[in-house]
Amino acid sequence: MALSTAEIMQISLDLVGWDEVPADSGIHVPGESLETALVGIDLESPEIQLAHREGYDLVLAHHPPGGDPRVNFAPVLDKQVEFMTAHGVPEERVEAASSSIVSGMEHAGHSANYRHDPSIAEHLDQPYMNVHLAPDELGRRRFREIADGLADGATVGAFADALGEIPEIDEAITDVELRVGDRENDLGEVAIHHAAGTNGGSDVASAYFDHGVDTVLYIHVGAGDTAELQEAYGGEGKNLVVTGHIASDAIGMNEFVDALEAAGLDCDTVSGCGIGR
Repeated sequence: MALSTAEIMQISLDLVGWDEVPADSGIHVPGESLETALVGIDLESPEIQLAHREGYDLVLAHHPPGGDPRVNFAPVLDKQVEFMTAHGVPEERVEAASSSIVSGMEHAGHSANYRHDPSIAEHLDQPYMNVHLAPDELGRRRFREIADGLADGATVGAFADALGEIPEIDEAITDVELRVGDRENDLGEVAIHHAAGTNGGSDVASAYFDHGVDTVLYIHVGAGDTAELQEAYGGEGKNLVVTGHIASDAIGMNEFVDALEAAGLDCDTVSGCGIGR
């Protein structure tokens, strides 16, 4: 069965039970009667041209390549607030921890060439869209299930090993890394900080650690943030588990691709999608 770009977006929402398209996802060039798609984590101008040349009906990316999802990405960062609040971080600390992330995203969106990739798709009349937050939410739920399924008194090492059994993570070149803490540490209370637009850096992890969370999961983190957290919390029983960016994104994107194929769209995966599938 052929699908439209609007129907494909709706499938992503249905997978997570949402009613509205998140700010980081969008249809850049709409299309109807789509039967084939090239799907990847990052699909930009070269991949758009590749897909057009090879006759794909749709280019479906994960990361926002331009347009509103690039410029107006910041509202998705409200998830940072939601996740911290759910773990008991006080409102004042939540606002302080998230403010620099929001500001950074707003500045980045304002300075980006938001027309670059969408304009190439428009020039070629190539249907083009991206879906970011919903697949990430699927990945977040998978991580949450693993954390909740461990026995009381589980160690961080046991958590890392269980994460490593996810096919996408198992097959990836990257490994699950314990950037702060030791494998023998108690897992304790776990914050899964994924599907919040981006990682929270040292500010968000510190807010969690200072308010009762023992283990924070990010899918990626910068070296500077790691150094700050190691200095402040190393040896204190706090843990930062980092699962790997592309492997973690592939978890939700692979589930999304499975749903699209079940609906009749023939998908070929590149650029990180398809790992472990």
